[in-house]
Amino acid sequence: MSAWNIAIVGATGQVGSALVELLQQRSLQDSSLKIENLYLVGSDNSAGEIVRFAGKNLTVIDSAQMDWSECHFAFFVASAKTSEKYAQVAAEAGCVVIDASGYFAQQDHIPLVVPKVNNSVLTEYRNENIIAVASATVCQLLRCVASLTDMALLTNLHATSFIPASLYGKPGVDELAGQSARLLNGMPVDNQLFDKQLAFNLLPVSHEHHDAILGEKSQVDQIRKVLSNYELPVSIESVIVPVFYGVSQAINVSSSLPIELDMARFGEFGVEVQGDNLPTPVTEVSTESEHNLVIKLANLRHSYGHYEQIQFWSVADNIRYLGALMLIETLEILINDYL
Repeated sequence: MSAWNIAIVGATGQVGSALVELLQQRSLQDSSLKIENLYLVGSDNSAGEIVRFAGKNLTVIDSAQMDWSECHFAFFVASAKTSEKYAQVAAEAGCVVIDASGYFAQQDHIPLVVPKVNNSVLTEYRNENIIAVASATVCQLLRCVASLTDMALLTNLHATSFIPASLYGKPGVDELAGQSARLLNGMPVDNQLFDKQLAFNLLPVSHEHHDAILGEKSQVDQIRKVLSNYELPVSIESVIVPVFYGVSQAINVSSSLPIELDMARFGEFGVEVQGDNLPTPVTEVSTESEHNLVIKLANLRHSYGHYEQIQFWSVADNIRYLGALMLIETLEILINDYL
């Protein structure tokens, strides 16, 4: 079994920190993901910071100073601008890039993966030495749908996603916290990251929004690319909500045949069906659930009189599960099945 040199670009961000933690857990388990050296890569602001990993102090390296030829794999969990600047440099140096920024999601020669849903596209990683992982909302949606029915039978998808502030990183969390504190103390708020006040409010995302993560067209394009079905009718709505962590989704799925639930499939896709105790971001994305990273799916029912349609509600941790774990699973599948 090989041991690998792995880099994390954006190592001091929320997803980067979760990657460090989960990789440390994986390294202690009987996993194919054995790490020889871990390189933590950041911007000028974070270079020089010290992070603990496997009993060692690791120093964050400035991305401009990184020797990519030292790495077998690199997780890119920083901004799209960072991926644009450094991912291809790393790939050309022989490092396989696994990118979560959205920058490569719609590029024709780059495979776009939702791990366990369309693993076979990982054979295409050799095209550019780059793999794109679908956005958090797309991963959550398609992991749930795959657990319910054969993707080839889908005739329609409708998703409403309730987006937490943390999907915008630490600046989103800080702005929501700051606005909440000021309002509770009778003080006016400033809107810097968000167009309008988020605290105690809902911010619908315009269908013309072009963000790679939340843009309506971007999500539809990603769903169709992952499913290799570019004609599938898909409707998307996104609402930014005053919640710190956890993506919630209300989904309606239509199939060409009646959907018969196979409870054994849920575990294969990291989905756990709940009973009457409906999951919420506050109750599910918490320290108590740190070692049980799954999508919680509930309120599962056929549409009235339509056994070809099914509706459900789901909640997932957007930092640890939809962020870090999707990247780690992608790498594990790549190592085990496609190298």
